[in-house]
Amino acid sequence: MFLSQGDTIVSDRGFENLVHQHGRQVLNTALRVLGDANLAHDVHQEVFLAIWRRWPSYDGQTNWPAYLYRTTVRKALQAAQRRNRSSNAMSPEHADAPGRPDDEMRAAELRLKLAAALAKLPRRQADVFVLRRLEGLETDEVAELLACSRQTVRVHLHRALRKLSRELSAYLG
Repeated sequence: MFLSQGDTIVSDRGFENLVHQHGRQVLNTALRVLGDANLAHDVHQEVFLAIWRRWPSYDGQTNWPAYLYRTTVRKALQAAQRRNRSSNAMSPEHADAPGRPDDEMRAAELRLKLAAALAKLPRRQADVFVLRRLEGLETDEVAELLACSRQTVRVHLHRALRKLSRELSAYLG
């Protein structure tokens, strides 16, 4: 199937190539933000569904790595918000599940709390935090992906860390 897009022709094949080239990266980013494989798969699908819906409107100049990072982080944070609204605490039966080490439960709970705290940050601060700290990108790479200066990345990261520290201080002690 071909869709007319101004002077550009885009095809299903182009979309398939995009998914093939960047699908694993989207899934891994969502997994690092959420710490939950099932939710990460849902986010993966949401990201590419959103792109598919707007596929005919892309102009061929899209910086796909940057766009996918931003979209994935935004959708993962939205998923974290939905999850936290539906379940503010772990259920007692889940906490006592046999064979689950205490450390693993605490790590899972911390990921939940971090995702909830990230969801409260302004979008740019959350994007910078995820890209710098969870994805491990360098400041220059983050600046390029987000189309801003290195100094702006540093400021957003500093503000995000301050807010996350306040938000998580009660949990971390």
